[in-house]
Amino acid sequence: MALLYAFYNPTCRSLRTLEGLCGACQHEIGVERLCRSTTSDSMALFDPKLLLPILEDLRARLPALGRADADLEQITSQVIAADGSYFNIYADVAWAIHLSRRNKRTGAEIRLNLQLDVRDLLPLHASVSGDDGCSEGDAFIPDLVANAIYLSDRNFVDFAFMSAVLGKGSDFVIRAKSDSPNFSPQQQRELTQADKDHGVIGDRVGILTGRNAPTGPVREVVIVAPDTGKPIRLITSLLDVPAHVIGVLYRHRWQIELFFRWLKVWGNFEHLISHSRNGLTIQFYVAVIGVLLMYLSTGHRVSKYAYSLLTFVAAGRATLEDILPILDKRERERQLERARLARKRAQKLSQ
Repeated sequence: MALLYAFYNPTCRSLRTLEGLCGACQHEIGVERLCRSTTSDSMALFDPKLLLPILEDLRARLPALGRADADLEQITSQVIAADGSYFNIYADVAWAIHLSRRNKRTGAEIRLNLQLDVRDLLPLHASVSGDDGCSEGDAFIPDLVANAIYLSDRNFVDFAFMSAVLGKGSDFVIRAKSDSPNFSPQQQRELTQADKDHGVIGDRVGILTGRNAPTGPVREVVIVAPDTGKPIRLITSLLDVPAHVIGVLYRHRWQIELFFRWLKVWGNFEHLISHSRNGLTIQFYVAVIGVLLMYLSTGHRVSKYAYSLLTFVAAGRATLEDILPILDKRERERQLERARLARKRAQKLSQ
């Protein structure tokens, strides 16, 4: 409860301020005092997995927000962006990733491994990695789910990750380097007008070659980035989906970058309260709980507007009934802006 209150309070950025916040909210939290030393010790000892039933219960209550791209209506699988983002931490944390910065000072980071449902910006699975020699692809393998399409960037060009996704009965769309992994083409597919209109310049079916490469056919789709004009090479296991839909799918991967930015800038995660692996995982899980509560309370996907307004509710300065009309107005304005930008992109592609 204390961490949840801290999540909705942008000024609470340390154990000391958390202690003060709990003193002001003792009736809601249920304790007279929350000592920062005890909080630090307990976060290091408590099992974060005990929060997972709460996460699952909240997800089960969520309404379908229905914001899928029209081009993705034929996709019935869950569409998940998988990526990691790094957070700074004190250099004396033994299990963190240690590095030398440009100013020649030593530093340390931890990586949050996140799976995000890109249709509605719902966080699904999260884990924390440090200096354990675990690649990004390896870190995601234990939490892969069935009947999903995983969208990933070049850090996931990993044969073990690809094979694990296929072994779960799921598919992948992964951005690859221009010369890696090695691809042996067997069939050149003809592009439709819709493919060309969406910037697709190549569509081939073949196999990946190399040690431990996944067996079976895969597909290489090359699209032109509308903003830079440079080609983007995609490797996917989706063989029966139009090539332009593969490009649309990959563009949705950007949603996880936006979520990470929101988490750091607006979600009070530029500074981490705990320095233990358990404590950091608990803090991230509580943030996910806070995001899910935002959905349930407002009916809208996560945004800086929803978070800003809900901080007033958490502080007792407004009620949910006060802020919902304001948030609905903001969301209508955002929808109109998204529609305007979509028309502008469509006009650019048609030229």
